[in-house]
Amino acid sequence: MKFNKFMLAAVLAAGALMNAKAANYAWPQNYSGVMLQGFYWDSYNDTKWTVLESKADEYSKYFSLIWIPNPGKSASNPSMGYDPVYWFSNFNSAFGNEASLKKMIATYKEKGTGIIVDVVVNHRSGVSNWTNFPAETWRGVTYKLGPEHICCTDEVAHAAGQAKPTGAADTGEDFGSARDLDHTHPDVQAAIKAYTTFLLEDMGFVGFRYDMVKGYAPQYTKMYNEASKPTFSVGEFFDSNYDSVKWWIDGTGKQSAAFDFPFKYAVNEAFHSGDLTKMVWKANGVNPQPAGMIHFGYPEYAVTFVDNHDTYRDGSKFNGNIPAANAFMLMSPGTPCVFLKHYQDYTKEIQKLIDARKSVGIHNQSSVNVLRTTRDCYMAEVTGLHGKAVVKIGSAMAKPDGYSDSDIVASGKDYCVWVKSEKPVVSTPSELYILGNLPTGHWSTSNGVKMTRNGDTFEANDVEFEPAAAGASAYFSFVTTLAGDWNGVNNSDRYGPYEKDQVISKKQPSDFRKFSAGGDASSANSWSVIPGRYKVIADFSTMKVHVTDTSSADDVEIAGEDQAVEYYTLQGIRVAEPEVPGLYIVRRGSRVSKEFVK
Repeated sequence: MKFNKFMLAAVLAAGALMNAKAANYAWPQNYSGVMLQGFYWDSYNDTKWTVLESKADEYSKYFSLIWIPNPGKSASNPSMGYDPVYWFSNFNSAFGNEASLKKMIATYKEKGTGIIVDVVVNHRSGVSNWTNFPAETWRGVTYKLGPEHICCTDEVAHAAGQAKPTGAADTGEDFGSARDLDHTHPDVQAAIKAYTTFLLEDMGFVGFRYDMVKGYAPQYTKMYNEASKPTFSVGEFFDSNYDSVKWWIDGTGKQSAAFDFPFKYAVNEAFHSGDLTKMVWKANGVNPQPAGMIHFGYPEYAVTFVDNHDTYRDGSKFNGNIPAANAFMLMSPGTPCVFLKHYQDYTKEIQKLIDARKSVGIHNQSSVNVLRTTRDCYMAEVTGLHGKAVVKIGSAMAKPDGYSDSDIVASGKDYCVWVKSEKPVVSTPSELYILGNLPTGHWSTSNGVKMTRNGDTFEANDVEFEPAAAGASAYFSFVTTLAGDWNGVNNSDRYGPYEKDQVISKKQPSDFRKFSAGGDASSANSWSVIPGRYKVIADFSTMKVHVTDTSSADDVEIAGEDQAVEYYTLQGIRVAEPEVPGLYIVRRGSRVSKEFVK
């Protein structure tokens, strides 16, 4: 009894999608995705894991990332996850259990959307009192923190009947509702490094939203990211001052992005005062740009937002024209994070704005030319990867030069967006090869897969992609010639996605672009794909790449077995009937599939 080796390899690697080990653990350059904050305060019923999963077909069309609350069991019940008790062993939260959480994550990964998890490590709550943290074992190592791992400056030091903390003084601000952990202590560092690695490798998250990063020095975020290597990292440095947020990003060694609170408060002030000039700051005191961290130097490290779960329930809630504010955000650099309440209340408007952003490829480092800035009008042209868009905010009756009414793709009260898509027309090459993590050699310049041409389309069937490393995704791009070394390859044209490590799957085709010989071929981007066997199609008439099932995918069998339905664990162990909910390999006749079994 054995599995087809290719089927088993694909199944075992399925959890590795988008967990790339890049040198920069902050945020990808030229990233064009949009994030959704998939919850709000007390959204227990509205954002259960099962409810979020039921929205996957819709949300995955518009959002590349979804941020969810900390899913571990907390001290209070119900809890939004900001008083965590368990890190490794108990994921029964107000939003659902571990099985439903993993199923939700897997569903979105299949559709090309990654899940960002709220990581709360500034502070921790005890099981039954202030300091009795649980002992938890992961990969043979038991992690048990105690009073010696709590900052001596924590308020528990003065609490009657509680253990006295003996750790070092806090390296940041105090958090009064739970125990502040001593991040200078090697035991705390080891536990958090393991915890963040566990979240990526065992749970399937693609990145982190670090909570309350004012509570500990920024170099520790750098330490944890370099240990676990997330694709995405963003910190909640809750401060409206540009220099303060810049200080934190720099303190992480630029190994984390930050939420753009300066942007949020500038938007608040502009709409509240009715003076839209406040949405513009001058880079170096000269060049007018959209306000916030995105205005100068740090757009790659800025996650912009109009509201979040905290600001929405306190005095900094945005009270103004929500679609117009989202239009400003989505037509600006940085990575926009749409708030769930805003999306629910203005679904169609925000969908049109996201479509407009995607249609021209606006990304986190897009350049902006502010065309007009007056009290009643903000107008700017933003340049994307394959086009330009103009956004106008305010009551002024104004139109941009060079654009007509036929270019309008989104509009509403006091906002309008014009788009000119300039996706380049690329001539079809005579030959095309796949390079990447192939059995014939990982990125071997002389052993690519030759594709078959049919008009403007190239195809290659039964292409096997191997993991780039243990537990990682596979990567590939196209070249027009093979050679003995990279100099030879880069002297020909290459083709890859607009975005570095763009996720591609059977349900998520991808646009591609030309990286010209002798110019930028050496900088060609690659696709990230679940390891396995695929039919790969490159269509130069639409400039899209598809990966589909191989022609023999339906004929995979388990040798020597003829029962109608059989179940196997992901390790290939047969079980009579699954007793624990989770992912299993299921055989029905000659068909083998990976399914979640309740």
